[in-house]
Amino acid sequence: MLLKGKIAMVTGGSTGIGAEIVRLFASEGALVLIVCSKSMAAAEALAREVEASGGSAACFQADLTKEAEVSALFQKVRDQYGALDILINNAGRTYSIGFRDITEETLRRDLDVNLTGAVLCSKYAAPLFGERGWIVNTASIRGMTGGGRPGIMGYCAAKAGLINFTKNLALELAPRVCVNAVAPGFVRTEYLDRQTPQPLKDSWLAQIPMKAFVDIRELAQVYLMLATSRAMTGTVIPVDGGYTILNR
Repeated sequence: MLLKGKIAMVTGGSTGIGAEIVRLFASEGALVLIVCSKSMAAAEALAREVEASGGSAACFQADLTKEAEVSALFQKVRDQYGALDILINNAGRTYSIGFRDITEETLRRDLDVNLTGAVLCSKYAAPLFGERGWIVNTASIRGMTGGGRPGIMGYCAAKAGLINFTKNLALELAPRVCVNAVAPGFVRTEYLDRQTPQPLKDSWLAQIPMKAFVDIRELAQVYLMLATSRAMTGTVIPVDGGYTILNR
């Protein structure tokens, strides 16, 4: 029960990586606030699953790219719970678009969904932390040096910005709040299994030194470590089976 008595918010928490973080944090004793932008039904189903397992969860819906909605979200948290201990900025999405097709609209979308939301949530969460707080951002290996890819340039730029923001915010909020980031590689999720053609999955596996996609439960454990440690801040941890060792 590493998180007993703690209140943790997980954005993008209704599916995928976020949902697995919710399950783990709830099992460790936290009251988990599941934030989603659209899939409220999925969030509510996850909350029922958590509660059936003996945990505690609550659901909130907000468009994190709009400051007014983020401000209202954190005001609800203040009114209902009075404080916050952990913020997991996990919401994000990859949009595939070639360089020649990038427009002002597509670029703003990439930046808003993958960077602006995390910045705004961090801004409004910071005053709710007590003497100690934790922020963990979901970056990506695509935001790390040498990790960018044609076809998702806006996403890569946004995640690189999130990594830089993580380091700057760590300095801004030290020593009260620890701010770190996780940079996942290829993670086995239902979406990956359902949407990715087998030849492409085989190609990715051939390039990963561990010859396996990242297990989503092991990935969630990294978030737990960063949400409890006071020894780390401003750190970005790649969880990728060794993929970035090859500088690809």
